[in-house]
Amino acid sequence: MSDSSLRDRLAAVVADLMRADARRVLLGEDVADGGMLGLSRAVMKDAGLRARVCPTPLTPTVLAAHAAGLAAAGHHPVVVLPGVEALLEGLAGLREAANWSWRTGGEVPVPLCLLAPCGSGLGRGGMASEAMASMLTLVPGLTVLCAGRAEEAGAWVRAAVEHAANAGPTVLLLPRRLLLGASPRAPSEDLGRPPTAAHRVREGDALTVFAWGEALPVALAAVDLAGVEAAVVDVGCLAPLDHLRLEDEARATGRLVIVHPGPGPGGVAAELAARFADAAILHLDAPVVRVGGAEPPLSPSHEAAATPRVERVAEAITRIARY
Repeated sequence: MSDSSLRDRLAAVVADLMRADARRVLLGEDVADGGMLGLSRAVMKDAGLRARVCPTPLTPTVLAAHAAGLAAAGHHPVVVLPGVEALLEGLAGLREAANWSWRTGGEVPVPLCLLAPCGSGLGRGGMASEAMASMLTLVPGLTVLCAGRAEEAGAWVRAAVEHAANAGPTVLLLPRRLLLGASPRAPSEDLGRPPTAAHRVREGDALTVFAWGEALPVALAAVDLAGVEAAVVDVGCLAPLDHLRLEDEARATGRLVIVHPGPGPGGVAAELAARFADAAILHLDAPVVRVGGAEPPLSPSHEAAATPRVERVAEAITRIARY
């Protein structure tokens, strides 16, 4: 599947979701023009759906607050963003949207889903090297999901929108490397698991590699390059973390490598390492190693360094396998 057909497929999924539930409305700065990556293009081509498309001004805080208000009023907003950085610019509104439901004891549901491209791919340099996903995981009441494989991108969109309808404000991060690259396999229509569940995507008993987002294909390629029988686990949901499943996966081999996009200090990888050191310490046979992207700041021409190289990950896998 080519990159354009992958984005066309995602646009078709968004349109299918809009047709499936009349409560769904589509919001975003450029949704009337198809969106930066074309995710609203199929909706705009359907005369029956265009009335539920709401272009918004270039003010992310207002967008999040407006979407939350629509959700509390009984609509199911799907917000298509130009990038994850818009969520940080609009953090005040997003925080109120996430807090609304749990502060009212669930009396006010907020079925809000936000689709946000992230990472390198458009020459955004420094933005790709910031730990924006980790910042979002600190917002109470917000579910943060991250797609890791191109063939599952459409299934992730569907699962995220449906999860928001049942569980409240949900952000789905869509790595630009996935959206702009080619998918070698047929797309998956159904994720086949709860979107909040960690998922083993490769079997192995020598060690366990944890990864998510654009780092997941890197981890899979690194295992092949290292020639090690390693299990690879797609973390998938960054908040709340699937602690019980992740800890079980850590205990299974006792040798752990965490591969992640963005800088090393703090963040989801650091939280995982701390949890594993606490819950699986008696099962560990080697240090818990994290392999991330280059430390910021990065210029636009070096944005690819925000994702770790396959060779560096393979070296870490080999070292821990032999420890």
